[in-house]
Amino acid sequence: MLLSISCFSFAFADDIAKGKITNISSYMAWIKENTNKEEASKFVEQIKSLPLDKQEKFISYLNNADLMAKALTEKLEPGETKYLENGDISIMLNETNQNIKFNPLIKSNLAIQYRRATYTKYIEIFGIAILENVVWVDYSHDGNSILGIQGCDAVTTRNFIPVLSLSWSGLHSWGIGGTRAYASADITFSVLYQGSVTLGASEIGVWGDINNRADGWIKKL
Repeated sequence: MLLSISCFSFAFADDIAKGKITNISSYMAWIKENTNKEEASKFVEQIKSLPLDKQEKFISYLNNADLMAKALTEKLEPGETKYLENGDISIMLNETNQNIKFNPLIKSNLAIQYRRATYTKYIEIFGIAILENVVWVDYSHDGNSILGIQGCDAVTTRNFIPVLSLSWSGLHSWGIGGTRAYASADITFSVLYQGSVTLGASEIGVWGDINNRADGWIKKL
């Protein structure tokens, strides 16, 4: 069984404390310095497309530790979206289950399917993604039971929140012989603003089943 775990976090806190990220210009400059060129370019263009008043709100929201803490801990049902600040900030969950190719050099029974179930949490400001947490599991089944789990991961693919630091731990998977394949990991959040305030931890999980459905959960630890 293949397992991996990733962490993606920006050290915004020290920059904020030194007064480097106090407006949208310094924020965009930091993004350009610390993000790959293609992603930074797309993100900056999205920011520039906002009216000036929204640009100012954008950076004020990012620097608001209490508001970001609320966005991070807001409870959602699968597929649900919640809004803060009169709809300026949206928090949503999404699940997918897709067919994947598994080692095409190996011939397998045509009845066996290889799938990837993915569970993602997004936070957006004015429709621009500032946080993406993803948990996925690769598994195989024959329509009756889970035959194997080929891999899983828990990754923060985007963290553009200045006051947030996070880390993953405890990645594991299970479910062989049953009707669902599972994977989960623990994520620890800290708000780093004028010192360090630990926000807490959550378990984030995903499952995929023999009917090619997917779902997940977020549980406060």
